[in-house]
Amino acid sequence: MRNRIIPWRRAVEWWLGLRTPLRVVSLAVVGVAAGLTVGAIAVGGSGSAEEPAPVSIVVATATATPAPTATATPAPSPTVTPTASPTASPTPEPTAEPGPATITSIAELTALYGEAPDATYGRLRIPAIGVDAPLGMRVVGIETSVMQNPTGPADVVWYDLSAWGALGGRPGEGKNAIFSGHVDFAAYVDYADSQFRGVGVFASIDLLSPGDVIEIEVDGETMRYAVVWRRQVPAASSEWAGIFSSDVEVDSITIYTCGGTFDFSSGSYLERTVVRAERI
Repeated sequence: MRNRIIPWRRAVEWWLGLRTPLRVVSLAVVGVAAGLTVGAIAVGGSGSAEEPAPVSIVVATATATPAPTATATPAPSPTVTPTASPTASPTPEPTAEPGPATITSIAELTALYGEAPDATYGRLRIPAIGVDAPLGMRVVGIETSVMQNPTGPADVVWYDLSAWGALGGRPGEGKNAIFSGHVDFAAYVDYADSQFRGVGVFASIDLLSPGDVIEIEVDGETMRYAVVWRRQVPAASSEWAGIFSSDVEVDSITIYTCGGTFDFSSGSYLERTVVRAERI
């Protein structure tokens, strides 16, 4: 053993016997080979089953998850909750099985079954968007404080808020008459004994602009109003008492319907489209 030269000592003696330039080159070759080996491990080079897996550093890339896009047909109109004022009730869920065929338009509904039998208070017309609808009436009491919905997709209701004092008003009496109708409807229509699924009387209300005329016919008298503003209001807003207020400078009407984003988790719209018009 004493006279045996182990391989690494022979390699060292051989290297020392080289001239200086050759020693530098040999070191560079060894360095590059070692670097390639480390690089292969860093990028996850394959290893045998007996050897431990190489340790690697992973840099995570943050990816923004896009919000879901609502594509389903909107459900019935939801509850409107004015602060310290009446509350609009939700559109009823279907309560009966659909008939032989679901009605899909107001024109079809009217042709087959006529207009809502309780919509006899008058008419509301908006020539700019082709609306000519029968008017019903809903009395809003203090105990219930519920602003009940129209009977179906084709009629509009005026709310008698006289019990509330400072809210609403009768059309043409110098206050702020409040009306509502459906933007769409997916429910059972009692008077037609049929299921309806389609747009409502105010489907195009968001096309109205200042100056567009709205006509209210009550007791044989037709009153004309011009739109002064249209805007979106959150359903849960604290502005409703002000919007429904009877304290206006000019005889006015206010129309509201569902609008904005439809929330599938709650089955309701998050906003309301509100139109204010003044008498001309």
